Amino acid sequence: MIMTKLESLFTSRLLSHSAVVRIAIITIMAIAMFLVFMPNPSFASKYLLYAKEKNRSLQIDLDLISANTEDQQNPKQISHKLVILTFGDIHKSQFAIARPILDKYNFKGSFFVPCDMVGEGSRMDWNDIKTLYNEGHDIQAKSDDNLIDLSRVKLDSEVSQPKECLSAHGIDPAAITTFAVRHGNAVSNSTVINTVAKYYDMAINGFSNLMRLNCTGYEDQPNPQRIGSGELVPLVTSPRHQTDCRTFFDDGSITDANRYSIREWNHNAKDRKYAYNSTSIFNTFVQVVNSQSKYNGNGIINAIPLIAYHNIDNNRGKSSTDISLFEAEMKYLHDNGFKVITMNDLAYDEMSNHLYVKNMLQ
Repeated sequence: MIMTKLESLFTSRLLSHSAVVRIAIITIMAIAMFLVFMPNPSFASKYLLYAKEKNRSLQIDLDLISANTEDQQNPKQISHKLVILTFGDIHKSQFAIARPILDKYNFKGSFFVPCDMVGEGSRMDWNDIKTLYNEGHDIQAKSDDNLIDLSRVKLDSEVSQPKECLSAHGIDPAAITTFAVRHGNAVSNSTVINTVAKYYDMAINGFSNLMRLNCTGYEDQPNPQRIGSGELVPLVTSPRHQTDCRTFFDDGSITDANRYSIREWNHNAKDRKYAYNSTSIFNTFVQVVNSQSKYNGNGIINAIPLIAYHNIDNNRGKSSTDISLFEAEMKYLHDNGFKVITMNDLAYDEMSNHLYVKNMLQ
């Protein structure tokens, strides 16, 4: 009797889905039966969370069913338009100017902190950083020096020190998952990547319009004189037919893209390219954030733009983005239904060797 009712409930909502979803129905019914006869509610709750985590291929359907069961009138929707906003080098303008604009639209950013810069000149101090953290912004680590120039001993210290430093100032070390490689110039440097892998789950390292969650479709890194300039690597079929985000090929050579070479879109490269012409830059921004649409859909997220900012001011310096332009871009994201997530919303599946978004629901 219970099985008949459950089957009727689930199939009425998911009958139009693929065979994978039918497998989800069977799995869910089994879990439901387990929960009905489970005497310990606390354990049962933990088991459901465990089952959902271990069956991530069914995650979307599990969440949708849960949402529909709990709130029949307001079913949750999966967003296929995601954006990550990164802020590098803790410029004070990020706190004084960008933060209120982010607050206006209820957005959270990922702020990458080189500890040696804290409190210097026009940089944020620890009070600023802790305020961002307490308000729900994402605090991550960044190197102070150019990593490819360092000895192995100095390299290890440069990579490990930011996490230790942030932890010492009250940032939860478990939340410090991502390291930003200065200049994004270590895409093919196995020494740097192996060192970063000792301390972090992921690294921003390289440039492209989009980050691919399965790490396929990137060209080889740009030629050396363009590394770190913010030039973009277009999405194409990988010349080595890479199918996932593993760090090394079977022959021991480093992959063209992996979880330690996540690409970002360098806003300042366009600020300079278009001589701070806000109209041209804004149009390019709109094109970039919408370019994910050809890769995402049907409950699947394959690509996300990471938009990298530094100074938010009107000084038109090397790292400047005009204030009015920044606000216009945030308004565009808000008004056009984009969901802003953080680097801490990403995780890595060791079984599939793919990156994924922890929570797909709005």
